[in-house]
Amino acid sequence: MSSTIPSSPISRLDSRGFTLIEVVLAVLIAVMVVAAVNASFHRSQQVMRTVQQQSEVYQMGRMALDRMLKDLTCAYVPELLETATTGGVEVEADALDQYRFIGKHELRGTTDVDSIYLTTTSDLGLGAYRGLVSEVDYYLKEVETGKGAYYLMRREDALPHAGVTTAGTEMELAEDVSALNIIFIDQSGAESEEWDLKARGSLPSQVRVTLTFKRGEAVYPFTGVAQLPLAWIQAKQAGGAAP
Repeated sequence: MSSTIPSSPISRLDSRGFTLIEVVLAVLIAVMVVAAVNASFHRSQQVMRTVQQQSEVYQMGRMALDRMLKDLTCAYVPELLETATTGGVEVEADALDQYRFIGKHELRGTTDVDSIYLTTTSDLGLGAYRGLVSEVDYYLKEVETGKGAYYLMRREDALPHAGVTTAGTEMELAEDVSALNIIFIDQSGAESEEWDLKARGSLPSQVRVTLTFKRGEAVYPFTGVAQLPLAWIQAKQAGGAAP
């Protein structure tokens, strides 16, 4: 007759102890796996948000800069008058009253908040008047005082008027703008921060625009250069020489 030897209390304790250790280790491993998965998921979400943010800013920046460069490229001066004295093409300064190309430089602290007001043949196709030359203005409008964030505004006025318009259609072209810098380059290559068609007697040869966006701590600058094909036209005072 066989008999079984009962397990001792020590062996039963060791068995339970090992089982408890295994459970604790399994829980710790599970916690570590879950933490690693959560951290990886969180990083992935952050990367996705960053990529989406960059994509939105790049799309907005490209569209806004492209619009500005098109308007600048189509900058317009009045009907040309042939002159026998110079063999070139000039326009009377009196005819410039309804036309403008004015670039203004302004700083808020150390931030460029430039603006430009020009007559252009470019047309968005959104206004009631089509196929006309229009005054188009670009300037920054502060989102909230002291925050350093701006909207890029575009104003268009196709009706004849003297001086910079305060009418027309105003639209928000971009948001999260932190700076706008505009540099004017004459035909000799000299750069200026400001320009006035009447004072200069001509359009600049090139205009370099740097539009800067800020999302969180990330800064996104966009730079483009517009070539102005009518820059060779020289205006002159009525009955006088070029200014």
